[in-house]
Amino acid sequence: MNWDGIFVAIHPDVYEPSDDTFLLARVVGDVVRPGDQFLEVGCGAGLVSLVAARAGAYVTCTDRNPHAVVLTQQNARENGLSVDCRETDLLAGIDAAFDVVAFNPPYLPTADDDHVAGPLDLAFDGGRDGNEVVLRFAAQLRRLRPLPRVVLVVHSSLSDPGPLDGVMRSHGYGASIAARQNLAYETLTVRRYDVGP
Repeated sequence: MNWDGIFVAIHPDVYEPSDDTFLLARVVGDVVRPGDQFLEVGCGAGLVSLVAARAGAYVTCTDRNPHAVVLTQQNARENGLSVDCRETDLLAGIDAAFDVVAFNPPYLPTADDDHVAGPLDLAFDGGRDGNEVVLRFAAQLRRLRPLPRVVLVVHSSLSDPGPLDGVMRSHGYGASIAARQNLAYETLTVRRYDVGP
């Protein structure tokens, strides 16, 4: 596929860029500045990281799915861009300082019989209330020092944003909506968290 001049190969075991990916990619393109240290958690095929790299950021990205790590590295090479992609769970082993962090988490409320077979389940399983993974991410953010200037998180109206907002407030972030898209069965937003009052 091609999105805004960026070529992205896909893989059957990696989440294919979709509406949520494109929404986050547009916001990242607006927020990232040349020279920023940028981290994408759960990079999938790597589109969001490639947008940040094209904007002049130094990009680190992570994914638990080994197929996603290989695919993102391949897509970076195909586009002549540089990313440091690591196979890890969320922020495990990440201790550098970042200006901007972006995360398109698995946000679907997932019952025991809703799981997808194979590694692709990592992209969909948000736990029973849709917040399980994103709250682990938010708890791990406090290890980053200094705190990132901006944190961007995709959220679906199928789950409650209150728990995430609460954790981010406890870290010293204010919350706003950077982008919104209404779909047939949900509304997607990119929640923007800025350090400060």
